[in-house]
Amino acid sequence: MLDTTRTTLPASPPLPSTASGEFVPFVAANAWIKAAMHCRFNIDPLFSAAGVHLNASNVAMVRKSALIRLMKQCVDQAAPNYHFPLVLGEHFAFDHVPALETFLATSPTLRHALPALQWAGMTMPDLELHVEEHAATSALVLEVDAPMVDPTTRGYFVEAIFASISNIVRLALGNTTLIHHIEMRHQPHPRFMALTANFPAPIRTLQARDAAVFATRLLDMPLPGASPGLHQRAQEMVKQQLPLAEEKLDKQLERAFRQQPALLGQGLERVADRLGLHPRTLQRRLREEGQQFTDIQTQCRLDMARAGLLAAQCDIESLSAQLGFADRHSFTRAFKRWTGLSPSAWRRQQQSASRGVTR
Repeated sequence: MLDTTRTTLPASPPLPSTASGEFVPFVAANAWIKAAMHCRFNIDPLFSAAGVHLNASNVAMVRKSALIRLMKQCVDQAAPNYHFPLVLGEHFAFDHVPALETFLATSPTLRHALPALQWAGMTMPDLELHVEEHAATSALVLEVDAPMVDPTTRGYFVEAIFASISNIVRLALGNTTLIHHIEMRHQPHPRFMALTANFPAPIRTLQARDAAVFATRLLDMPLPGASPGLHQRAQEMVKQQLPLAEEKLDKQLERAFRQQPALLGQGLERVADRLGLHPRTLQRRLREEGQQFTDIQTQCRLDMARAGLLAAQCDIESLSAQLGFADRHSFTRAFKRWTGLSPSAWRRQQQSASRGVTR
C-alpha cells in the first residue's frame, strides 16, 4: 500500500467555480509531491507558481493551463536521471479518497471497476477514459482534448496514465499475457522507452489513438479480492467524496455504447435499463438537454465505424455485427447515407490520405 502521508501547504483561498471548465480538481496532488521527492527536487515553488494550495479539508483546484505548465517544469526538473510522467504514474493514488482503493481492491471483476475510469478522468486536463468492447479484443482508450497543447506535452499526461494503469494491472493480475499491446499517438522521449520494460505489453508509437489493447475475456475474469458488499459501499463513499459534476446524459449514453456496442442495435428501453433509468425518464431528461436518442446513437455508430475501419485488421462483416446491424448490406447503406461513401471506399480514401501525409 502506498504511503498516504500528506504535505500540507498554507490554507487555500475559497475554491473557484468550475463552471467555465477553466479549473480542474487536483485530486492527485499528493502523487505529484511523492514523484517529485523520488526525482530529488522540491515541488513547493512550482506549486506556488501554479496557484496550487493544499489543505486537509478541500481538494485543491488548479487552472488547466497551469497544470500543463507544471508538468513541463517537473519533466525538466527530473531530467536526466528520471522521467517524471513515469514516476508520477507509479506513485498515483487518490489520497483524498481512501475509499477508492477499497473500491478497486474489492471489485468482483475488472468490468465492475470501470466506473473508476470516470473518476480518473478528473486528474488530468480534458481527459476521458473509456472501454471500447468488441468480441475477442477490446481497448481502453484515452482521449486528451487539448488542441492548443504541443504533442510532446500532451504525451506526458498520456504516459503518466499508462504508467498508473500498468501499476494497477501488476497489482491486480500479476504477470499476464492478456494485454496485447499499448498504442500511443506521440513518440515518447527515449528515456520513457528505455524505462518501460516492466509495462505489461509492448508499446507501439505514432499510432492513430492512445489505447491499451487487451483480450475481452479479461473484463470478466474473477478477481481474488472480490467482495460485492464492500465494493458497493465503497462506491457510494467515493461518489460522496469526489467533487464530481453531474454528467450530461449524452455522455453517459456515449460511454454505454462504447462499453457495450451491442446496445447500438437496440432500442431506447434496453439502453434505459442499462443506465438504471425508466424509459420515460430517459426520454424526458434527453428533451431537457435538447438531445435526441437516435441522434446520439447514430453519431456513436458513425464514430465507432470510422475507428473500426481504420484498424489494421478490420473485417467489415464483423464490424457490421459489432455495431448492431443485421448484416453487412445494412451497414453499407447506413454508412453511405452518413458519409456518401461505402465503408471500403472510405477506408481506401483514408489510407490514401495517410500515405500522402507521411511522404
